[in-house]
Amino acid sequence: MRAIEISGSSFDQLKLVEKSVADPGPGEVQLRIKAATLNYRDLLLLQRGNPDGKLPYVPLSCACGEVTAVGKGVTRVQVGDRAMPAFFQNWFSGAIPSQESVRALGGALDGVAREVGCFPQEAVVKAPDTLGDLEAATLPCAGLTAWSALFVAQATKPGDTVLLLGTGGVSIAALQLAKAAGATVIITSSSESKLVRARAMGADHTINYRSTPAWGDRARELTGGRGVELVLEVGGAGTLEQSIRALREGGKIAAIGLLTGTTVWQAPGRAITPLRIRVGNRDQLEDLVRGMVATGLRPVVDRVFPLEELGQALATLRSGAFFGKIAIEIR
Repeated sequence: MRAIEISGSSFDQLKLVEKSVADPGPGEVQLRIKAATLNYRDLLLLQRGNPDGKLPYVPLSCACGEVTAVGKGVTRVQVGDRAMPAFFQNWFSGAIPSQESVRALGGALDGVAREVGCFPQEAVVKAPDTLGDLEAATLPCAGLTAWSALFVAQATKPGDTVLLLGTGGVSIAALQLAKAAGATVIITSSSESKLVRARAMGADHTINYRSTPAWGDRARELTGGRGVELVLEVGGAGTLEQSIRALREGGKIAAIGLLTGTTVWQAPGRAITPLRIRVGNRDQLEDLVRGMVATGLRPVVDRVFPLEELGQALATLRSGAFFGKIAIEIR
């Protein structure tokens, strides 16, 4: 089978290789992977190195494919089903045991930038029939992160106001889910064309953070001075001050990605404890699938590349020249 392997910390260390296809062992599911999607984590692991020290490794953590074989004792899926591997392969339900104990695809474990993979049956979820493979491949990380921020860490309800930063995969998934829940959505970007697209998708208010540097104050103004109930903070330390300024008393900041190591943020007159969003577990991914079917939502896949052009896809991710998700089609 074809696969992409990364053997170093630069784009020239990303190579298309031939690998043998393993048969599924007891309790395992073999997937013919049809689609994968990129996350910012994939770019960081390439640029900064795999913190788990595994080299070479197969990148990417989100995929959808068809079950082509099952091992002894498999009952969750059958041959012919469409399924998605969970981002964390050993976190099935409940609270995360510890960040150190969970193992994610595309880092500690070989990822999904390959034609065939075997996964524990407990770590796969049936894909929704309402979505194509490319769309379903957005759910295990970006979609689930948005779901966890809105409905697991915080009980977003009709009438709440949610502030989203940027128009990447997590923010656009959160826009769709928050609107389906009856929330008011404010979203930021430096691109007017992206803000136009966000408004067309239902965003109630948009802010160009380049022309409005005090966008946190502007978001507060848009709520009549009350402030927002929830901020999905994906921007890092450079955006944190404005995110706090947008927040209402008692509001929450969902820290996505790099900010999840922060314990307490100090703000004038108060300390804010972030909601640490670590994607989510398998059961929560199943909840998201049910939510997608019930609402009829369809994830936004903006750019599609073949497997052999994964390097170009990662360069596009680095450039920011996309809206929603970047996908890999594996034929």
